[in-house]
Amino acid sequence: MEEQLRQKAKELLESGEVKVVIGYGQGSAPFKSTPIFIEKPEDAHKLIWNPTCVNNLTVYLRDACRQGKAAIVVKPCDARSIIELIRENQIERDDVVILAMSCPGVLNLDALAEIDLADVKSVEWHQSGIAIKTNAGETIIPSEKAFASKCLSCELAESPIADKKFGEPIERHPIRSKYADIEELEKMLPKERRAYWARQFARCIRCYACRSVCPGCYCKECFTDKPCQLWVLRSTDVESNWFFHFSRAMHTAGRCIACGECERVCPMGIPLMRLNQKMRKEVREMFGEEAGTNPEAPPTLGTFDLKNDPDPCSE
Repeated sequence: MEEQLRQKAKELLESGEVKVVIGYGQGSAPFKSTPIFIEKPEDAHKLIWNPTCVNNLTVYLRDACRQGKAAIVVKPCDARSIIELIRENQIERDDVVILAMSCPGVLNLDALAEIDLADVKSVEWHQSGIAIKTNAGETIIPSEKAFASKCLSCELAESPIADKKFGEPIERHPIRSKYADIEELEKMLPKERRAYWARQFARCIRCYACRSVCPGCYCKECFTDKPCQLWVLRSTDVESNWFFHFSRAMHTAGRCIACGECERVCPMGIPLMRLNQKMRKEVREMFGEEAGTNPEAPPTLGTFDLKNDPDPCSE
C-alpha cells in the first residue's frame, strides 16, 4: 500500500491536480510518525503508512484548501471529519482528493512500555496485532493491547468517503463497546459524576492542545480568547476549567467523530473522550444520527424546526 500511495501522490503533483499532499512521514523515532506536506513530486517517497500513523490529519485541511486543491491521506475513522467539514461548509468536496487507506488499527504507545524504545527498528501490522522489530528479534503485541482504545470498538471496514482507496476492506470484529468507557460513569449518582469531573479538570493547565488538534474547533477566534468574555478566567481554577471543557463538548456535540486526538495530546491525561462519547451517545439517542456518516445531510444540531420540533422548555 505504501508504494501505491507514493505513486498516486507523485501523479497528483506532477499533473498539477493538487498543490499539496497531506500525509504521514517518518517521525523522530521508528515508533513515531509526523504530519508532512508534500508539494514536489520528487518528495512523494517520504510518505509512509504503518501503525504509527496516528494523527487525524484533517485538522490541516481547511487551511490547505484555501491555497488550492489538496490531497489528504486518511484512515477510515478520520475520513468522517472530512464529511463533517463538508456538511458545515468549511471545505468544498471538489477541493480535496481523499486518499483512503485500509487500516487494521493504530499503535497504542503504552503497549511499548516493556520494550527498549532505543532498540526499536520498525513497527508493522501483523495478523495478530502489531509486530515490533528490534535488534533482539521480533515481538508480536496482540491487538487488544497493541491498538489504540478507539480501534478496539471500530466498526468501519473502509472509508465512508474516498477518491482513491488503498488496500482491501478490513473485516471488523470489535472487542469492546464504543461506549465502554462511559458505562461506569453512567452508573454514578450525579454528585459522584460531578466529583469525578472536578478531579479531572483540576489537573487541566489550559494549554488548549485539545482545541488545537480538533478538526471541529475551527473558529477564527475561540470564545475563551475574547478579551470581553467573563465565563472563563485566565487562571486555571476548577470552575473556569469546568466551563471551558463542557462548553467545548457542547460546541462539538453532533460534530465530534471520536477520533480521540484531544485525549491523546492532553499532557495531563484527562479522559476527554469520556465526555465526548457521552455527548455522542446522547445525540445518537435524541436525533438517531452519528457524526461523519452523510456529507449530504445538514449539520445535526442545525436543523431545529420551530414548527414541528417540540419545545424542550415549554413549561
